[in-house]
Amino acid sequence: MRGGPRADGTTRLSVDAGQSSIRVRRSDPHGTHISVLPGIRADRPATPQLVGVVRDALASAPPTTRTISVAVGASGFDEDPAAAADLLSVEPTLTSARIAHDSVTGYLGANAEEHGVVAAVGTGVVVLGCGTAGLARVDGWGYLLGDAGGAYWIGRAGLDAALRAVDGRGLATSLTASATAAFGALPLVPLALQADPRRVERVAAFARSVTAAAEDDAVAAGIVMTAARELAGSIAAALRMSGMPKTQARVSANGKVVEAEALRRALATELSEDGVVLQPPLGEPIDGVDRLHDLPSSHPLQRVVSTADRVAV
Repeated sequence: MRGGPRADGTTRLSVDAGQSSIRVRRSDPHGTHISVLPGIRADRPATPQLVGVVRDALASAPPTTRTISVAVGASGFDEDPAAAADLLSVEPTLTSARIAHDSVTGYLGANAEEHGVVAAVGTGVVVLGCGTAGLARVDGWGYLLGDAGGAYWIGRAGLDAALRAVDGRGLATSLTASATAAFGALPLVPLALQADPRRVERVAAFARSVTAAAEDDAVAAGIVMTAARELAGSIAAALRMSGMPKTQARVSANGKVVEAEALRRALATELSEDGVVLQPPLGEPIDGVDRLHDLPSSHPLQRVVSTADRVAV
């Protein structure tokens, strides 16, 4: 973990804001403090939600007379140039603000500043390549149109398989019982989910049941293998567009979904067939947010980071 007591008397606030949860890490002279909050709502603008998170985090921090910097990695962030200034305006003691899409901070967490590709696989999916040809962002089109291989994609496929089994259109699967336990009587699930403001989060959570069942259920195993192929295809596209040879690129994946052994094993197999080695991430996404505070101005990722600094008077 990069965070620790700040010997220089400063405070750093790092926020990893995903759709499933938000992690806040505050490092100050007293130590490192971590809190976990509900995730970013995909049906609402991201920046106002992040402003509220930063405001609450600073309100709970001990008083300080020294520099406070904030860095944020956010799902759904669209490179709004005013976003960092909005964060900076939260509190007069803030001296700098950095905000980027969580694919950027996920990249920094997994690969640090090395060139390569990182697949950020959470509720959604964004694959980011960084190489000699520049940056390449693949997928991240949201749960309705893309995010292939992510938790929502897997969870929805699992529910679809359960409903197909009930209809007699698909093979019998243990996912039918798992879906009933998670959502209730299956005939009532479609309407109940449409009315649920947390429907994306709930469907994504079902991915855990699918990946767990993949060890001994053929239907679940097929879903996981297809998810791995989707992710491997996105990684291959990112390698190609960022100009990185397979043998020189550091390729990694992070997120709760790929921590599931079945999916990580399937992804490693798919990549190896294309001559790519899946490397373990160097750290967590929140570590990548920490690295955002000190990202060199010459790094290619800087062009997709919104920054604001308070001018000393």
